[in-house]
Formats: sequence, structure tokens, C-alpha cells
Amino acid sequence: MPSGVTTFADAFNHAGYATSWVGKWHLGGNGNGPIDRGLQGGFQRFMGYQCYNGFYDDVCFYDRDGNEHRYEYHRTNVTTDLAIDELEELAKGDLPFLLMMSYQAPHYPEQPAPEYADLYKDRDIARRPNCMEDIDPFTPTFSPYSPRPVENDPDFQRYGNNLDEYIRLYNAMCTQIDANLGRLLETLERLHVADDTMVIFTSDHGDMQGSHGLKNKCLPQEESAGIPLIMYVPGLPGGRITDGLVSGIDLMPTCLELAGIDPVATVDGQSIAPFLRGETDETCDAVFSERGNWCMIVKGGWKLAAQRQKDRLAPTLMTHLDEDPYELRNRVNDSAVCEVRKGLLAELTSWDDRVRHVQQENGPSGRRD
Repeated sequence: MPSGVTTFADAFNHAGYATSWVGKWHLGGNGNGPIDRGLQGGFQRFMGYQCYNGFYDDVCFYDRDGNEHRYEYHRTNVTTDLAIDELEELAKGDLPFLLMMSYQAPHYPEQPAPEYADLYKDRDIARRPNCMEDIDPFTPTFSPYSPRPVENDPDFQRYGNNLDEYIRLYNAMCTQIDANLGRLLETLERLHVADDTMVIFTSDHGDMQGSHGLKNKCLPQEESAGIPLIMYVPGLPGGRITDGLVSGIDLMPTCLELAGIDPVATVDGQSIAPFLRGETDETCDAVFSERGNWCMIVKGGWKLAAQRQKDRLAPTLMTHLDEDPYELRNRVNDSAVCEVRKGLLAELTSWDDRVRHVQQENGPSGRRD
């Protein structure tokens, strides 16, 4: 973390909240191991781990002081149990609270608990229209290292070279998350704080699952870059669904405004609280994303992705998400949309120049994802 950055937890700490983190942290190292206090994002209470991929083996969490806590059951359920413990403790106090939790699932390797895998056993899979070929969905892990050769890996033996089975197990893991979220909501009700607690569900990336012949994440296509966002705010209109644009960086200013906390001037992003209050149908004008050698803009229904080259951006993908949600038609060389492409590229280039400047000042941790 760059020094001097006001984190999500810092802002709520300063406003008199009790703050707690539970789950996958993924900052400061790989695998199992204590997380340095300086990398805990300012959370007053902490129970997390770096990025260990196994769901049954070496299920370890580390508290704020670096003490190891081991468990002998599924990581998703452990994460929920720990979060419930935190809610019970936080609800006892006199302070308002912020609890953030992060599941590892449904990230590969696909290892749902058996009762959820059984729900999808032998089910037919209806693939997306942009998934027109079989691929091997298996991806070896490095934390822990997958057995070698790959044929000896139990996960490969279950879904290697079998995309439909991978999707079944992925769906099972999503269902397991859904059931565990239900447990969390029931806990809020039991503690009599449900009517005074915002609940936000989102993710950091999707999963290609064979769309466009690709797998995994870190790609500009929608299956990877488009993520869920569900927000419940007591007292505000419910049941609203929108395809409006929201970025991950918008969550902090949104939560601060809804909690009545002053915005942090150095934080990028736009609050969507006016949309949630029903004051407007608009969310954000444009959103940006990047990973390594590519970046992209989504605006006005259009997406433009480009490869970063030494002195310019080279457009590689242009789609209209409203008309072509599965991105079957790449219009990057379509002369009919030349002017639209130029405008998007100019805006993306301006944003990218600013981001690269931040990276040069702060190193990789200055990246805006």
C-alpha cells in the first residue's frame, strides 16, 4: 500500500465505526502465512489469509496479531462462521460497524461441498451463445502447487477436459455461497440489526468458462470484467435493476455518503447514492478497467479495449453491449463507427496517461483496477 492512502477502513474508523475484515486478503504475499499489520488496511479486527486456493486442505486464517487458526471443514463455511462470530461481537458494542468479508469461492479449483455438488450432478449445461467450442477449463494452482504431472491432480481428474463438469461445479460453489449469504442475513435478523445495516454483494472478477474459447479471468470480455453488484439499503427503494455503469472504485464514496461520512478527497470514484435513493436513473457516465498490457472504457453502451504499446494504445476490441451482449461482433475495424471509436480512444488514452503517471509515482500498487 502506498503510504498516506486513506483506506475504506480508515475512513470509517475516523467516523467512529468499529471495523472488521474476514476472508481472503490477497495483499502482501501468497499462500498461507501471517499478514503484516501494516498491510491490514487499517481494520481494527482482522481474520484473513493471503490467497491459498484449497477449500479443504490447510484451511488457515490469521488474526490481527499473526496467530494461526486452523479448521477442518470447507473454507466457504468457515469464512461464514467467522463472519457470524464477528457480527455477534460487533453487535454487542455501542459503535456502528463495518464488516467486510471475502470468499475464495467460486474461484478455481472447483471444490464445492459434496451436498452442493450433488445438486448439479449430471445436469445438462446450456452454454452461452459465445461458447462455441470445447476447451480444457482446468488451471493448475501455485498456492498450493498442483500435483505434477497434471493427470495426477484430483481436480483435473474431476473436470479436466470437461467444460460442462467445470460449469456444474462452479454453479455448485455459487449455490453454496448463496446459502451462506442466507446464514449471514439470518444472523442480522437474529441480532436485531437488519433494519439498520446496509448489505452489499459484489466480486472482483468473473470467469470466462469457455466463452470466446477462453478461460479464467483478467480479460476485457464481459464474462471476466463484468461483475455482480447487489445493494440493500434500509429505508431506500428496493427492487430496482439497472444496466447502468458502476465501477469498483465507486463503492467507497457511495458507502461514505450513505453513512453520512464526509468524502475522501484523494479517492477516485463517484457515489451512486442518488440512484439508490431514487433521485435519478443515472449511475456513472463511463467506467474504466485495466490489467497488465490492456485497458478499456465502457460508455454509452459501447466498450473499447486496447493493448498498451510504448507510446500509444492499439484498439483490439469494440462491441456494443446493449445490442450485442455476448460480444459476438468485434467492430474495432468497422468504418461505420469510426467517429465513435475515435472519441472513446481519446477518452481512454487520457485516462491511461493519468494511470500510468500514478504507477510511475507509486509503483504497481498505485494501479487503479
